[in-house]
Amino acid sequence: MMGWTKIGGKGVGFRPALVLWILIVALMIPQRAVGQTAMETEWVAIVVSIQGQVQVRGKASGQWEAVGLEDRFQAGDMIKVGTNSRAAFVLKNDSTLRVDQHTTLVFSSAEKEQPFWIELISGAVHFFSRVNRSLHLVTPFVNGAVEGTEFVARVDANQTSISLFEGRLRVFNPQGSLLMTKNQSVSAAANQSPVQVAVVDPRDAAQWSLYYPAVIDFKPDDFSCAEEWCTAARQSVDAWRKGRLLEAFSALEAIPDALDDPRFLLYRAALRLSVGRSDAATTDLQQALSSASQRGGALALLAITAVVQNQKETARQLIDQAMAQSPVTSGVDMANAYVQQAFFDLDGALASVRSATRKDPGHALAWARLSEINLARGERTEALSAARRAAELRPDLAHTMTVLGFANLAQINTAQAKIAFAKAIRFDSAAPMARLGMGLARIRDGQLAEGRREIEIAACLDPGNALIRSYLGKAYFEEKRDDPAQVQLAAAKQLDPNDPTPWLYDAIRKQSVNRPVEALHDL
Repeated sequence: MMGWTKIGGKGVGFRPALVLWILIVALMIPQRAVGQTAMETEWVAIVVSIQGQVQVRGKASGQWEAVGLEDRFQAGDMIKVGTNSRAAFVLKNDSTLRVDQHTTLVFSSAEKEQPFWIELISGAVHFFSRVNRSLHLVTPFVNGAVEGTEFVARVDANQTSISLFEGRLRVFNPQGSLLMTKNQSVSAAANQSPVQVAVVDPRDAAQWSLYYPAVIDFKPDDFSCAEEWCTAARQSVDAWRKGRLLEAFSALEAIPDALDDPRFLLYRAALRLSVGRSDAATTDLQQALSSASQRGGALALLAITAVVQNQKETARQLIDQAMAQSPVTSGVDMANAYVQQAFFDLDGALASVRSATRKDPGHALAWARLSEINLARGERTEALSAARRAAELRPDLAHTMTVLGFANLAQINTAQAKIAFAKAIRFDSAAPMARLGMGLARIRDGQLAEGRREIEIAACLDPGNALIRSYLGKAYFEEKRDDPAQVQLAAAKQLDPNDPTPWLYDAIRKQSVNRPVEALHDL
């Protein structure tokens, strides 16, 4: 079997072009059966990511209780996700479910070889599965029968909207039915049959699920005034730096919405981006643009938003404007490095992150980015050194631990890599690259099925990430599951047409199924 290779320097959002060719061989192992005891057979879903407030009301207790990471749920349990919050679940049939803020749903029974049932009462979910006949979705206005697919569903006060990315989905209610296919969207209102709606890009419906990397190192003393709102802002920043998002947002409730301090607007925008609230963040950033002192930072965050949403030309225009401001801060340098990497300019990205570390030697995120860029250039020793420096500055930060994990993985030190990735997941269970790293480390150790599951979670946490899709397609290929491998590699090509990685993996796949001419074309 072929090795796990990442070629090229493309990075969209938090997508460092990691040099993972050192993983050499992914060994094939049989998938372990799930559910060996009576207790294990009772659960229908397990939570693998929590941001903010997530609660469960058990069928037996009837009381709302806080959800903890790795909690398991039974049929009949109701889940509620609060404001500025998100969650992700792995279902009993190995499907994944990402849940947006203001969502309420009920897990239903999951009988052996029968579809999983979910009742979506309100809010939005992103569903991902490669299991045929894997889900029945029930909503107030329309129901859906799913066959091994990927889609986003949203229930508002007056209608249900569904956008299908892959596979097939039959939607129906008493008034009529439709068979949805790839890249179609439908809506259904009360007492009306479902109708197809025109959408430029159906994946825009999943904007809330994207992952936005942090580039500005906010500190509590950024808000040193004696006013009451500054005290609340310091408390919020302190909580955010410790990974306590619920406390960070709660502290902001004491601050008037009309406050127009530009530094505060910049911070609130970054906090909102950390939970996928790009619309609200953009509103703050547009307001902050009027301040000469914060204009560069606001443009930098707008550029990061554009990069993650795959609007590369817009990102380049925004970062050029940010670089024209004076002074150019370390946060602007950081954002510039992401944009440069998106255009394969690794030399430029390296210069930018080095500039960031010179301007702010204590900026842990900058040292972490320096490690990433060095990995992309094949400089493994320098990458490990920078990663260790980042971890020394912020040992409690998911991003520094993630990069340390990849730096160790590049040294074929999978034991230390797994330790670092596990810490990153504990610090921020919504960090997709930590899950990808854990998956690759497990595969490198011969645990193919376990590694593939981790990469599926990574794809759930950042469904717009082409790099993760490429590795997921490669994992399915190693499991000899050609159909899902083809789907994931095609998705990676669509998400990032200029990344050579999925073309390489698809060439390997096509050669294995005796399609040499097409394989040569892909190469």
